[in-house]
Amino acid sequence: KKMKVKCITIYNEFTKKYEKESSWITIGKEYIVLGLTIRLNEITYLIATDQDEMPASQNAIQFEIISGKIPSNWKIIPGEFAFLFILPSAWCEPGIMEAFYDQDPEALKIYKREAMIIYQEEGIGSFRG
Repeated sequence: KKMKVKCITIYNEFTKKYEKESSWITIGKEYIVLGLTIRLNEITYLIATDQDEMPASQNAIQFEIISGKIPSNWKIIPGEFAFLFILPSAWCEPGIMEAFYDQDPEALKIYKREAMIIYQEEGIGSFRG
């Protein structure tokens, strides 16, 4: 089993209020964590969201940890402004995530390859993202 979280509440970052539903995540649903970011006073999980299964950062206060085991391809990478990234090292190459969100075919291939490793280690045969 790899790092998995369960959504227990929904917090709207813009309104600073708790809500009953979101198009991104669902209360009660479990998500495999693809990576995480640690800031001075905040942790965010990178998960494939309900909306389109594209990865999105979600505030950790919305989740409880079901399984805390770390995928084999995760690395700890220091960032600027006291950030700490814990995610597949291939995703930390300069510009790779921007290229991924721009639908660059090579970046998408790298994203899917690394996500597949995480999902397969969880025992899920395919990654739909």
